[in-house]
Amino acid sequence: MELIDTPNPNAKKLLTKNFSSLDFHNENTQSKISGKLQNVEGVTSVFFGPDFLTITKVENVSWENINQDIINIFDKL
Repeated sequence: MELIDTPNPNAKKLLTKNFSSLDFHNENTQSKISGKLQNVEGVTSVFFGPDFLTITKVENVSWENINQDIINIFDKL
């Protein structure tokens, strides 16, 4: 799993095609994932696109401090 840089330094993108066993268009799946991600200290929002999701964090938290927490969530799905 790789978090991809976006033009916004406080947002990273994750391609959902890498998780073929999950239905990212399902409202329950989105709610479950969004809830877990928003429990990570510093994450402010999660946006689901057609084949990606974008995670946005607060400016004063570094990605290095929360990347592993985010990766762990997807490793357990």
